[in-house]
Amino acid sequence: MQAVILVVMVVVAGTVAVYGPIAFGSWLMRKGKLREAWRVEPNQLPPRRRMQFSRLLFQEAVHAHQAGDHNRAAETCRRVLRFESDDPQASRLLVASLFAGGRFDEARDALERHLQANPGDEAAKLVPAAIYCERGDLVAAREALDAIDPQKLPTADRALWFNNYAFTLSGLKIDLDLAREYGEKALQLASQADRQFALRTLGVVHLARKEPETAIERLDAALRERQHLRPGDIEFTRYHLARAFLDLGREREAKGQLQLIESGRTLYAEKARALMREIAPSAAA
Repeated sequence: MQAVILVVMVVVAGTVAVYGPIAFGSWLMRKGKLREAWRVEPNQLPPRRRMQFSRLLFQEAVHAHQAGDHNRAAETCRRVLRFESDDPQASRLLVASLFAGGRFDEARDALERHLQANPGDEAAKLVPAAIYCERGDLVAAREALDAIDPQKLPTADRALWFNNYAFTLSGLKIDLDLAREYGEKALQLASQADRQFALRTLGVVHLARKEPETAIERLDAALRERQHLRPGDIEFTRYHLARAFLDLGREREAKGQLQLIESGRTLYAEKARALMREIAPSAAA
């Protein structure tokens, strides 16, 4: 469904935003140390040595997560937890990596263990809503978001809560005034790196509200956030731009957007190809 990829990316981006700054980027050690961290038996090491290896491995997990190698990130987080079983950072990143890799049942199990050990981690509770969205159950997603008090979240995660709620409402096509209000709130709270997510959400909200001109403005603004856009983000945005142009009867511009992304491999490249087949006869007429 159309809401899925954005919600997934928002959650993952929020996780990276949380963990990136604490990745001990200045504390790179030799590759030999990493190999040793995978080889040694943690229980046989003194506490200080265990901590050093766990920090090194955690840094490796963050790099893998940021590079999109989510299976490697999850495997590495599990190794970190062999060294420091109560490490909340590794536990939370494990949840995010499993989720980003599409391993939703494992992500839910890991989340339950994480919350048992870290009941105050309100931000981690955003994950079930995203899983429901990925599976197309927007009603359950909304219920999961309703169970979270956004005022208890750090600012970045509060932005994600408003963003995800707005996107869920737009997918359900209900309470669209509230969807717009929450989308604007997400944009106000978003960090610079997360603005493009909020802008894209607002674009989709305005599409649901039958306001294609405003949708185009928001989606165009998202595309201008070039330094924070990944290929999947671009394909998502251009696909929805094409839909907005079609709503205005501007088929030539819609086709131009679709042609830019139809050769891709994401869900929205596939949707672009399907939409191109639908409009090609009338666009050629």
